[in-house]
Amino acid sequence: MTETPRCRLCGERLGERRCPALDALICSTCCGTHRLKSISCPPSCPYLLAAERRRRARRARELGKAWAGFSQALERRGLSSLLPYLELLRGGLAQLLHRYPVEDEEVMTSLKYLARRLSPIELVEPYVPKLGELLEQGLAPLLERGRIAPEALREACEVLASFIEGFATEGESDRFVAALLGTYPPEEPETTGLILRP
Repeated sequence: MTETPRCRLCGERLGERRCPALDALICSTCCGTHRLKSISCPPSCPYLLAAERRRRARRARELGKAWAGFSQALERRGLSSLLPYLELLRGGLAQLLHRYPVEDEEVMTSLKYLARRLSPIELVEPYVPKLGELLEQGLAPLLERGRIAPEALREACEVLASFIEGFATEGESDRFVAALLGTYPPEEPETTGLILRP
């Protein structure tokens, strides 16, 4: 009679998951507790991927509730005209974040960068965030064709950066990013370029 293998980490519970990083069986509790902390999980680990999908789905639900309240507050303040611009920014950011993952701080920095670039006063930028540069490039054709108003987009960038600051939590540096990626699932692999619609 063969003995059921125990978790390599705790030695108490059954080892039911093959950990690719440890090349050993571990229990689900230790997997969740040590994932990306004391275990260097490879990005292809199915348990890591499943956990990230669940986290994004939870954060997307939280974002949906927070966004509904935020939208109502904008309407009460007479700023409902910014809502299409905010949706444009959210969709564009999500497309970029699926390819260039960053944390919430970088998203806020990029939005503030774009807001300064849209200002009528031309400023020399000491630091150009990659995400901000990509977002600016994606929006440039719409701005050039007059499909979106620069001043409204500038204000939307500032408002969205402020929202993210309130939505972000200490200890989770990518709460907004995870929520946005859960709200806007990845597109089909053959899609190329940034597609933004006003």
